[in-house]
Amino acid sequence: MSYRVLIPLAVLAALSGCAGRKQAAAPAPLPVPLPTPVRAAPPLPPEGAAAGLTIPAKLADGSYATPNRNVSAAGAVWHLRAAFNVAALSCPDATLAAAYNRLLAGHRQALAAAHRTLTAEHGGMASFDPAMTRLYNYFAQPPVLPRFCAQAGPLLHQAAALSAGSLDGFAPAALAAIDRPFGDFYARYDAYRTDLAAWRAGTPAAPRLAATAPAGPQLPYDRTVFSANTRVTGGGTVLAAR
Repeated sequence: MSYRVLIPLAVLAALSGCAGRKQAAAPAPLPVPLPTPVRAAPPLPPEGAAAGLTIPAKLADGSYATPNRNVSAAGAVWHLRAAFNVAALSCPDATLAAAYNRLLAGHRQALAAAHRTLTAEHGGMASFDPAMTRLYNYFAQPPVLPRFCAQAGPLLHQAAALSAGSLDGFAPAALAAIDRPFGDFYARYDAYRTDLAAWRAGTPAAPRLAATAPAGPQLPYDRTVFSANTRVTGGGTVLAAR
């Protein structure tokens, strides 16, 4: 009886030893490769602006050297008229053309006087005309146009309703308000350039506050509308109602 029991036990021991040897010889699992880090896309210019855009110099107080900075009283009136001209031509509000015509009719003398004075400040028409062409193009910059329209439209209606002789007092603050969206855009563009430099260097960009949504749709812009006619007169150009 003992002999018959020992044979199966020996066989089992042998099989158990073989199983242990097979388990010990099993290869170790291969390490799982780490995912390759994906580099973030480069930052984009704000409001669809072009890369490498030339913007005015940033001044010590954080503002920008726009063409509307530190202008004379005559310059404030005439620059404001130029802004309203661009708004009437380029902004989607169809009521602005009629408001602009009322402005010209109600403030003809003030506009003519501002034109004469500002022309003399520029040293004559040879210098004045190119400066005014640059001013028109400044106001019509596509990335800023929606916010410009949001500011200029209501102010144009206010100016058109002013009594004769009050445009001079209205112009400085109104021009500063119209110019503000351009300074804000330049600040966002400077932040983009800082973020782009950090991206190129492989360092994380500083967190930015989300920009306010544009006030309206961005309009197509044909620079020839303003650059083709460089001679600007005393504000007597009447716009056809749209």
